Amino acid sequence: MTGFRSAATWVQEQHHQLHMQRWMLDFDEAEAEEDFRAYDDLMGLAQAWFALAIALLLDVGYGVVDVLLLDDGLAEALLVRAGAAALIVVSGLVMARSTTVSRHPQFASFLLLTFLLLWLGTGLGLAADFPLEYLRTSCTITLLGAVGLLRLRMHAALGMAGAYVVVCLTLPGTGGLGRDPGVIAAEVTPVLGLAAIAVLVAYALERVRRTEFERQREVEIEQARSDELLHNVLPVAIASRLRTAQGTIAESAEEVSVLFSDIVGFTAIAEHLPAERLVGLLDTMFREFDALCDRRGVEKIKTVGDAYMAVAGLPTPDADHASSLAELALDMQRASARLARDWPGPIAMRIGIASGPVVAGVIGRRKFTYDLWGDTVNTASRMESHGRPHRIQVSERTHELLADRYAFSDPQQVEVKGKGPMTTYFLLGRMPL
Repeated sequence: MTGFRSAATWVQEQHHQLHMQRWMLDFDEAEAEEDFRAYDDLMGLAQAWFALAIALLLDVGYGVVDVLLLDDGLAEALLVRAGAAALIVVSGLVMARSTTVSRHPQFASFLLLTFLLLWLGTGLGLAADFPLEYLRTSCTITLLGAVGLLRLRMHAALGMAGAYVVVCLTLPGTGGLGRDPGVIAAEVTPVLGLAAIAVLVAYALERVRRTEFERQREVEIEQARSDELLHNVLPVAIASRLRTAQGTIAESAEEVSVLFSDIVGFTAIAEHLPAERLVGLLDTMFREFDALCDRRGVEKIKTVGDAYMAVAGLPTPDADHASSLAELALDMQRASARLARDWPGPIAMRIGIASGPVVAGVIGRRKFTYDLWGDTVNTASRMESHGRPHRIQVSERTHELLADRYAFSDPQQVEVKGKGPMTTYFLLGRMPL
């Protein structure tokens, strides 16, 4: 008894680890069970064509045996065989055209196989004087073939096993149940044994399928989590390339727009705030900016301290990249003004935008970074650092791309470190339509 309890405990532990019910094998999680049944039914329908072809071949093969075995009743037996062949062919046609079968393949399989058991067992027994064991063998092959080829789950397998027992114990020639108990036992025991074997085979096959599905599902969930983490670090298109491409990932673009922003007054506030409060305020603001980037189709590149960097036109091309960043900058101004009420001191956004060519790529091995390089990036950074609080300063090239749709301040000459005097503009807003 101790050994039996240990084995039973081990089985229960295995099922608990796989999140399955102990006997009927249903997953504990409703969504997982629904996903498995949909997948299993889809695969079962794909394999059903092979199963029907095997059934048709076996029916023809048994028809040849009938010719060798029978003298009287041969025509009737062949007619029954032809009827079974017709039923198999019709089943294939119905499976190809009927949505009901595709929605309920387990029940459809149970009905078809039960009818075949009656047709090839009871029907043949009534049509000709077949040996009883010949008819039972035909029914047994039908049952085991169905279990092995049709991906029957436990509910359908138990129903099939029950139908098999009933048909085999009521075949013509059994003589009813009012005979000697020893004779009855000799007939009932092998039938029940074969039915039990079929159920055990169905149980083992379904458990293997469920285990594989669960393992694959866990892999897919982990892959989704990994992809989500990777997409939080890299653009989606770059992350996809990183998984498949060999070597360096780099690209150049002739026309993009780059944005830098900075929180004026942040340093003074940061000196007097607890770390948790400071990070919370920054996180709230940058989450808002991230959502605005998603809405405008802009790619966030990185944050450095209280600075925020974004690009339009990479890695996804954007023919109107300057407008996309202009709208983002205006959105950021409004968002920062609204969120500034939660800060303990006065803050203001200073934003700079420049347009032109850049080089982009992924650097690093342990901690990937997607970054931009080039004069356009340096110019955008200078537009921000040489700008004014509450203002959006843009380069001359960005102004050229937007001048027909947006309002700007008068041009101004700004002495930019490392570049000398530059003509810049302050973006005031979109022109009225």
